[in-house]
Amino acid sequence: MNFKVNVYTAIIVLIVGLYDLAYAFNRRQNHRRGNKAFMILGLIFTVAGVALLFMHWMN
Repeated sequence: MNFKVNVYTAIIVLIVGLYDLAYAFNRRQNHRRGNKAFMILGLIFTVAGVALLFMHWMN
């Protein structure tokens, strides 16, 4: 499969993932519940952003 990946899309997905992770860490200090959802989404978006960047550079 040969996907054409836009580098700006990959960077935005990576930034959203890192923002979700930062939000989860900051929320952990103030709230005891609701951290796992942001942590999981942050990890998914971060891994997807890195994968998209890797796919962009491989083409």
